[in-house]
Amino acid sequence: MKALLVVLCITISAAVASSALAAGDRAEGISICGNVVGAKWVFPKTGGKITGNKYGVTANGVSCAIAKQYAIKLSSTKLAGNVPGHSYPITGGPKGYTCYANPDANGKLLAGTCQIGPLTAVSHHAFSWGGRPG
Repeated sequence: MKALLVVLCITISAAVASSALAAGDRAEGISICGNVVGAKWVFPKTGGKITGNKYGVTANGVSCAIAKQYAIKLSSTKLAGNVPGHSYPITGGPKGYTCYANPDANGKLLAGTCQIGPLTAVSHHAFSWGGRPG
């Protein structure tokens, strides 16, 4: 449950930062890295009407190049569960990072975050990505 709260906070923070800044700008150490193209996602509870394959990427203390590389790689991860809003641990992130993700309507990755240390702690070395329609 704590991990879910942290992932949701990071996702909300990233969304707020990305709506306020242009790609590549910085605010409070957060880099808005722009979009990447990855695996297809379907937003939960929309009847399949909101879909895409683009992910917005943000980073803090991690290069945008690394954050984007792992966002693309991890976007095709199949999660252990499919409860919307719940976070599930994922593997395959950078060495020393803890990663969690939220499922789309089909149990595939919709949004995720990786950071050094447990997600119950604040890290200044983290990146996140989430589905962006359009």
